[in-house]
Amino acid sequence: MVTATDSNVTRSILIIDTDPAALDAAVKLLDGHKVYQVRNVSDAQRKLVEEGIELAIFGPGFAHEAGVNEAALLFEIQPQLPIVLVADGLTTDVLRASIRAGFKDVLDAPLNVAKINSMLQHIDKAEAAVSGDHPAKMKIGKVITIMSPKGGAGKTVTAVNVGLALGMMTEQPERVVMMDADLQFGDVCISLQVEPQHTIVDAARDLAKLDESLLESLLATHTSGMRVLSSPLEPSLADEVSTQVMVRTLGMLKRMFDYVIIDTAPFLDEPLLSILERSDVVLLVVDMDLPAVKNAKLALDTLKLIKFPFEKIKLVLNRVNSKARLDINELERSLGLEVQAAISSDKLVPRAVNEGVPVVLLYPRSRVAKDMRGVANLVIDRAFVDEESEEKRGWFK
Repeated sequence: MVTATDSNVTRSILIIDTDPAALDAAVKLLDGHKVYQVRNVSDAQRKLVEEGIELAIFGPGFAHEAGVNEAALLFEIQPQLPIVLVADGLTTDVLRASIRAGFKDVLDAPLNVAKINSMLQHIDKAEAAVSGDHPAKMKIGKVITIMSPKGGAGKTVTAVNVGLALGMMTEQPERVVMMDADLQFGDVCISLQVEPQHTIVDAARDLAKLDESLLESLLATHTSGMRVLSSPLEPSLADEVSTQVMVRTLGMLKRMFDYVIIDTAPFLDEPLLSILERSDVVLLVVDMDLPAVKNAKLALDTLKLIKFPFEKIKLVLNRVNSKARLDINELERSLGLEVQAAISSDKLVPRAVNEGVPVVLLYPRSRVAKDMRGVANLVIDRAFVDEESEEKRGWFK
């Protein structure tokens, strides 16, 4: 295999494509360099923050105007980053959009050594153009999506309690935002006793003008200081919120906050799949009953078909008690996931729900509140020691 050898310097290169197999040739041609592969712009932004990326290569899956515009979001993290688009059949519109966005080059597939070497030269030019210290990279918030393919599994209760627990654990509740992505029957605001003046529908109606300042004005504030983006107030308004609105709004929120907690509808559709693709962690909440396990398995099978990275998924059991007849080992084998956390079955939870005050605030010393903090501990970005350390099997003693 002949590889790009114009420079003896090892470069950090990021390859982004919806189908990673489409750029296998690029990976082989870049043998000897440090190559990272991701499926979407959200994960690409994370890599820019975590790794010293020197070149970004977008594959044919982004060779359209919407893809180019989304790819350009990387400039918000690293303004001088050389970005190259590889297109399988280049059109004038895509070329014009790429030039306007600031891409360094647009190349026809397939790639070869000469094309790879031309990409690597953009790194040298970018380094020569930057004098002095490199500007600090923008911080990117952590996106945590709570999902359950079965209604009534406690998804919203888990979401609001985890969001509040993160705010308390970090002592910065104002750096946490909850996004209610259940567009027809969202319950985040009622669970928090928040009366929103605006909803995500307002973002959809002003999409052309939407920026972080406008989005900030659409957020409600919980008494704790945590911010909330409400779902539509009427189910009929859900049709006004497109996948594009969800993706763009999420992209802004994670630049504005340290944690973005997303509550979702109990079914897999295009908006949810787009959110999942852009999530850092997915908390899969499963009730301790057979229908919930069956639905969870069907959802996981669907995600497996689209090659969703299962390492992002953390399995959370809800309403756990010693009377449950489900075998946990069998449940884990069926779903192909290990249980990461469990939430006790407790009559305090419906009492807290009816009072509109999440259990971590109303009954902070209760067992179920500690369980909720344990779930938050799965996703927090800093080390946190639980008040009580328990073995996983201790849940069922």
